[in-house]
Amino acid sequence: MPRYSEATLTAIKQAVDIVAIVGEYLPLHRSGSKFKVLCPFHDDHNPSLELNPERQSFKCWSCGAGGDVFDFVKDYLRVDFPEALLMLAERAGVTLESAPAGPGPKGPSKRDLLAVNEWAQRMYGEALGRDAGVLAYVEERGISAESVARFRLGYAPDTRDWLTSRAGKEGISLDFLERAGLVVRSKESPGLTRERFRGRLMFPIHDLRGRTLGFGGRILPQLERSLAAAGKNIAKYLNSPETPLFQKRKILYAADLALASAREMGWVAVVEGYTDVIAAHQVGLRNVVGTLGTALGDDHVLMLRRLTDRVVLIFDGDDAGQSAADRSLELFLAHEVDVRVLTLPSKLDPCEFLLAQGADAFRALVDQAVDPMAFAIRRAETRFDLNSFEDARRAAEWVLSILARVPKSTRIGMDIKIARALDTLSQRLRVPVDVLKQSLKRLHTTAASSAAAAATRNRALPEVATTSAAGTPPAAPVVPIRMADLDPFGRELLEIVLNQPNVVGQLISRVAVASIRDAPLRAILQACYDLHAEGLTPTFDRVALRLDDAATRALAAGLLLPRDPAPLPDYAQPAPWEDCLAGVLGRLAQRDWQDHLQDLKDALKENDPAARPEEYQALQRELYRHHSMRPDTKKKNAS
Repeated sequence: MPRYSEATLTAIKQAVDIVAIVGEYLPLHRSGSKFKVLCPFHDDHNPSLELNPERQSFKCWSCGAGGDVFDFVKDYLRVDFPEALLMLAERAGVTLESAPAGPGPKGPSKRDLLAVNEWAQRMYGEALGRDAGVLAYVEERGISAESVARFRLGYAPDTRDWLTSRAGKEGISLDFLERAGLVVRSKESPGLTRERFRGRLMFPIHDLRGRTLGFGGRILPQLERSLAAAGKNIAKYLNSPETPLFQKRKILYAADLALASAREMGWVAVVEGYTDVIAAHQVGLRNVVGTLGTALGDDHVLMLRRLTDRVVLIFDGDDAGQSAADRSLELFLAHEVDVRVLTLPSKLDPCEFLLAQGADAFRALVDQAVDPMAFAIRRAETRFDLNSFEDARRAAEWVLSILARVPKSTRIGMDIKIARALDTLSQRLRVPVDVLKQSLKRLHTTAASSAAAAATRNRALPEVATTSAAGTPPAAPVVPIRMADLDPFGRELLEIVLNQPNVVGQLISRVAVASIRDAPLRAILQACYDLHAEGLTPTFDRVALRLDDAATRALAAGLLLPRDPAPLPDYAQPAPWEDCLAGVLGRLAQRDWQDHLQDLKDALKENDPAARPEEYQALQRELYRHHSMRPDTKKKNAS
């Protein structure tokens, strides 16, 4: 992705408001001229994240997170910088420069397809509102009117050319409808098209930003019975095809609606059906998402990691649900995700259970969900007769084959979990732990050999960059720079510089960047000096754009929002910044003088006056001269 100009980035930041954006995800509380909120980046109980509307920055005083609006979107939504940039540019109405288009016919852009999908969603929604019969079916399924609005449900009438005729009136071409997956063109007769969704209850599918990527449609029972009577089989559920927007292996249903609750609760539940998700949200469990009729895959795990760090997989209690749970074990064991597995009792699906038992009963079951290791052992106990020597051997092989897929050096505590799993297996199967460890070691060796061979085969393949919004792995967590770890003189100076950027002109000739002891503070001061040299005032917005390191940007945001250790009494007033600057410059000068004095003394100790008398005498003269140049630390101004 190209590196965009500072002018472009500044235009985006000036067009969006960090307070408005944070407020879309988190409840804000005004605190004087600023806003406070419970920090979403750690377990916060007292609002410790502060927003500065004037500076358009944020800072958490507990965990150290901070920066500008790009940093918040990147960290909160767990996307990389290019994706955060695209999201904010679209919101700001700023067009980003793009690479020249390649050869070939130009089709509709993603923006065009999003507009088509939004229009179709509106058409389907209006059709549902006008059809009393379909609304009665929706109510019969236990879906409330509030849920219809919240999930933006719709209806595709079983009428030929219903959508295409309306598209024609709106000036929307068949090519656009086809590329969006709303119509299918006949291969034999390209001029003939048919609408993909007819006679179906429509479930719009959105990304984390609430944009419509595609649709799922459930055939209405009356039409299904009519077609069956005519000898025609039709899929009960039908999704949009793969399009430039819609890749179902990367999408989770209702992720946009579940995001805030998942962050607040610290976990997200995954179910299989649209109505399962709606039923959960309807009873107050809004941290539930669903797959789109496809098995969980690696891309789904990456998407779940953007929501929260703990995942609870919910499976039906029937045989199909148990098989799906088995397939998911190796997937989640291969990722650094805290996952739990829950199978529902009485062979109920989540929708039936929720509508019958309610949210509290569901939460109680979630509390009993087990980690994949424990679940694998439980499954082994149900699949094999452990009193039989042969079945016990097969059970051990089955569980060990799952454990062998766990990558070494994964998340903290995994080795302990594996050790406990082996102990449990040993006790249940009456097989010595050492025997199980040896078997597991052999499986690991086989797996490592296979992986090495695959790596050798793939070494010559070109590296492919992945920048998809749903598929991009979240960036490594930023380790915050603690204020307490910084040199207090340098920290105080940079606090003044960032809050009073016009003072930079007075400092360039007095404070060398190299004299600042901490590298992050040096980077901030260098950015200020560079901007001043270019004739620009080094405001926080401009400085942040010059800082490539996210932790340094967070530090700058913290320096921009200095926090007093305790409130001043009513009769006291904070010192003017000019006095503060004079004081810190005096202390820096005194320290530099002392450092150089010590260097001279050390050099004299290391020098032999007999062997090098001239050099020794020169050092003595320099020492005397330096003594006479002791800085005056009592100056009252910086000039």
